[in-house]
Amino acid sequence: MQAALSAALAAALSGLPGRYRRSYFLVRGLRPWHVELMLPTGRIERAPAALVDEAVLARRFDWEIRCLLRHYTWIELAHLGEYARMGLIDAPTAARIRRIVLDLTPDDVTAERTAVMSDPLFALERSVHARLPASAAPAWHVDRSRNDVQACAQLMLGRERLLAAAGSVRALARTATEAAAGHTRSVMPGYTQHQTAHPITFGFYLAALAEAVTGAAESLHALADAVNLSPLGAGAMAGLELPWDRARLAHALGFAGPQPHALTSVASRAWVLRSAAELAVLGTTLSRFLTDLIWWSGASCRFIDLPDELAGISSAMPHKRNFPVLERARGLTGHLTGLAVDLMIGQRNTGYTNLVEVSKESTRFLEDLFTTCDTMLGLADLVISGVRFRAGRAARVARAELSTASTVANRLTLDHAIPARTAQVVVGTWIAAAARRLGDDAELTPNRLTAADLAAACARAGYEVDVDAGLLRADLDAEASLARRVTSGSTRPEQVETILAEVRARLRAADATAAAQEERLRTAWLRTTGTEPGDPSRTRTEPGAATTARTETGGLS
Repeated sequence: MQAALSAALAAALSGLPGRYRRSYFLVRGLRPWHVELMLPTGRIERAPAALVDEAVLARRFDWEIRCLLRHYTWIELAHLGEYARMGLIDAPTAARIRRIVLDLTPDDVTAERTAVMSDPLFALERSVHARLPASAAPAWHVDRSRNDVQACAQLMLGRERLLAAAGSVRALARTATEAAAGHTRSVMPGYTQHQTAHPITFGFYLAALAEAVTGAAESLHALADAVNLSPLGAGAMAGLELPWDRARLAHALGFAGPQPHALTSVASRAWVLRSAAELAVLGTTLSRFLTDLIWWSGASCRFIDLPDELAGISSAMPHKRNFPVLERARGLTGHLTGLAVDLMIGQRNTGYTNLVEVSKESTRFLEDLFTTCDTMLGLADLVISGVRFRAGRAARVARAELSTASTVANRLTLDHAIPARTAQVVVGTWIAAAARRLGDDAELTPNRLTAADLAAACARAGYEVDVDAGLLRADLDAEASLARRVTSGSTRPEQVETILAEVRARLRAADATAAAQEERLRTAWLRTTGTEPGDPSRTRTEPGAATTARTETGGLS
């Protein structure tokens, strides 16, 4: 009866205009029909102003219900276990509360919003009380604070997002690795300072992408482990009065252990900044690879092509086939940097304690950071998996460049004892003289350079050298230069294959780390709730149930 009356009162109150509506909390008396209405605090007498409630609290409430309720539920069950251990709640009552908590739906909790000042934790508490007999568990929620609970739930969501991002990064690394494996002998020009440098292969280039992205995945998994310390049990900021076993609480929630310092538990959001920094570095690195792909797909190179589903058109130039997906992906990388700076600024110059400005307002766009990263990685994966390398064109350009001239200089030193710096000067003057003879409108290609001219350049420097024309032609050959790169990590096809084998091994290790991290969460959920993820008797609150999504409120509130 009282639960029905409470629901009716809440419904009636919610229909009033915001500036007149007051939020009430039902407290049961000794008699079944006796109720007293009050705010969930005795310190203030009026509910939040309409603008505060509608523009801030209600929107944030909705976001927390979507993204944090499953973690609040998990935390409630962990706390419940401690109440039972401390003898403050008997076993039958604890079992009843546990079932109520597990059975609560987002709609159940949302129904209490107007009665609890639009606070999700108060709403959760009230939802449970409404389903319990009067005075069934007076000690439930004693010696508790929202501060450590909110910090804990935010971190639990954050580690989910980190692991999801790491999974997407690993997927991109695998895509790049397999794409590279198909092009270990596909020669193309390599560039430094936007000028041709040495011949490389497309596989060599993609192996660099695979290696860089694999490193990012390893860093994200390491960060997920480093920040996996539980704030729970810290209370408001100075610890709690009951003998809560913080290590047991941490274990119940899948943490490696408790955060050692109570103040740090509620004050620090360093994990937010470290996550943002990792994703911003990843985005910056990918922006550089994407810049190369934009250049190589353009009319000046046309080394790569993309399928129609990744292409765009012009409204006025029917001959054009554009690739805006590359620009979209690169543009998203810039947002990661901007959002990381926003998150940093949000914490700068704030006091080191629990603050709404830090815990809620500064993290307003953290969800946007993760969703932007997810989209960026998805687009990059589509591009790398769909790219078509125009091997014939790239090879023709590589053969027409003077990118193996350093081999000629090396031979002058190693075979003819010309000092290394002098050999560099001799080859430079040889090339410059040939360019002057051809004039500005002619292209200087390797086949226009002669052994006689090189011998003459050596003679002007004081060295008599018999230059072998056949050997010179071989030294100027782009494809042949690949085999001459014998050091580890080089563009030599065998070395690229070694790099890819090492990347695959690192990815297998990262996969194993991810599996262990995910299993830690799964088994912790099972220990605490008694239900397996996927059990039809459970609620929607197991780890990973929520998907990353852009929200109205933003932020980990």
